Amino acid sequence: MPGRDRRSPVEVKTIPDPEDPDGWLVLCRSALRREKENAMLSRAEERFLLDVAALRKRIETARLKSSEKIERAIGRLQKKHPRAARFYSLSHLQGTLKVTRDEEQHSAAAGLLGDYVLKTERSLSAGQTWQLYMILLQAEEGFACLKGSLGLRPNFHQLEHRVEAHILISVLAYHLLCWVRARLREGGDARDWKTVRRLLSTHSLATTRLPLEDGRVLHIRKPTVPDAEQARVYRKLGIDWKAEFPPMKRFVKG
Repeated sequence: MPGRDRRSPVEVKTIPDPEDPDGWLVLCRSALRREKENAMLSRAEERFLLDVAALRKRIETARLKSSEKIERAIGRLQKKHPRAARFYSLSHLQGTLKVTRDEEQHSAAAGLLGDYVLKTERSLSAGQTWQLYMILLQAEEGFACLKGSLGLRPNFHQLEHRVEAHILISVLAYHLLCWVRARLREGGDARDWKTVRRLLSTHSLATTRLPLEDGRVLHIRKPTVPDAEQARVYRKLGIDWKAEFPPMKRFVKG
C-alpha cells in the first residue's frame, strides 16, 4: 500500500458485494496483523491450557468430585476463555479431564489470521477504502487515549459554552497527538502513544529545597536528566528539553 512501511505490507483487493449491488467489499491481508493475532491466540491458548491443567488436578486429587460441579466448572472455564475454548472439547471421564483439540477448525482459523473485510457503499478503490479505514482507526485510538490518559472523558456540562470549550480542548489535544505520532513516524519510530507516554512518564520536574542562613528557603525547580531512550524521543520530536524547562528559582519564608 502507498505510504505504508514496506516492512509491514498490506494486500488489498476489491470485489462486488453479493448482498448489495451498490456496495463493494475490500479484502485485506496484513502480515503484521497476522503476526499480532497469532501471538494473541497463542497466549490465549496458553492461559486456557493452564486453567485446564489446574481443573484436571482438582479432579484427579478428588478435591472436586461431584459430576454436576465438574460440569459447571468446565462451563465457567469455556466462558472465561472463548478465544481458545472454541477449538477444544472437554469431557469428564474416569476421574480425570480429557482435552481434545479440533485440529481442522484450528488450522482453518489460523489460516484467516491477519485477514479482514471492509464494506463500503461508495465506489472507491481498494487503496482509498483502506486508507479511510486506517484514518478512522487512528481517530478512534486517539480519542480513546485522550479520554484515558488525559482525562478528557465526557462530562455532563450544564452550560453550552462549557460544552463547546470541552470539545475545543479535545480537538486541540487530538491534533497535538497526531503531530506527535507523525513526527515519530518520520523519525522511524512506529510505537503507539501509550508506549511513548509510558516511556516518558519517568522524566519529570524535581524541586530542591535549600534552607538559607537568613531563614528563607530557596526552591530550585529543574528537569531530571532523561535517559538515552527518552532523549532519543525528544530529538525525533525536535524538542530541546533543557531550553523548554530552564531552572526556576524561588525564595520562600522558612
